[in-house]
Amino acid sequence: MSSRGQIGKALSGFYYVNLEDGGVLTCRARGKFRKEGLAPLVGDWVEVRETEPGSGMVWEIEPRRNAFQRPAVANIDQMVVIASAAIPVTDPFLIDRVTAIAALKGCGVVICVNKCDLQPGQDLADIYRRAGFPVVMASAETGKGIPALREMLAGKLSAFTGNSGVGKSSILNAIESGFALQVADVSEKLGRGRHTTRHVELYRLSCGGSVIDTPGFSSFEEAELGLALKERLPETFLEFRPYLAECRFVGCSHTREKGCAVLAAVKEGSIPRSRHESYLRLYRELKELRSWNQRENT
Repeated sequence: MSSRGQIGKALSGFYYVNLEDGGVLTCRARGKFRKEGLAPLVGDWVEVRETEPGSGMVWEIEPRRNAFQRPAVANIDQMVVIASAAIPVTDPFLIDRVTAIAALKGCGVVICVNKCDLQPGQDLADIYRRAGFPVVMASAETGKGIPALREMLAGKLSAFTGNSGVGKSSILNAIESGFALQVADVSEKLGRGRHTTRHVELYRLSCGGSVIDTPGFSSFEEAELGLALKERLPETFLEFRPYLAECRFVGCSHTREKGCAVLAAVKEGSIPRSRHESYLRLYRELKELRSWNQRENT
């Protein structure tokens, strides 16, 4: 008998599917997925067939809204980037890298500045408010900002990410007290924490949404920074968009050209300089990427 469900966890070749009619089915994937180069992902809606009580097969994968390679997740409505101005301080480039990939995938972004009880982080928050992102100032310790964040999660599938030690698991525990996710101390000497999230897992929220906890920024590797992002990089920076059609030259790279409207906006302060610096860094990373056709002809 077939049932519909959503993959909530994937471990060692097993997929734990939350069934629509209740319960969890532990599944293997059909061999045809491997032949097609397709792997089920956490967040996928799937058709499953029970083979014995509590066990079954992932039979079909429904069309996805989007998919990320690392972390391996699908159908994300929004990325919630947990950042901090306290130890460990978040490098804005890490945030900007995630926001660019999310924009490429048609995925919204919420910036949550945690540990505001230790360091307000107003400058960090202002950068992303000006860029057009929803920003929440929060403290998992005091509960500040948690109700506002919970409202943003309602009715959506969100993925939490952030550099180690910023408090992703602590924020999730504050949002839903029954989670009791493991948290770890931050090293004062090294200025960073240890990842307590070892795998990708989906959690249901009482507010009606779901969240996927991911291991962190280190999971967003170069596989996501491909030719598609190279071609569309300027538009993945939201605050660049009003200026892109105003540059003097078609094909402006927005790096050093005369008559570049983006550079003019940076100079006058309409675009935060740190955001443009992140753009330049990503531009340099992607500059050397070439298509297979170009490689074969050189």
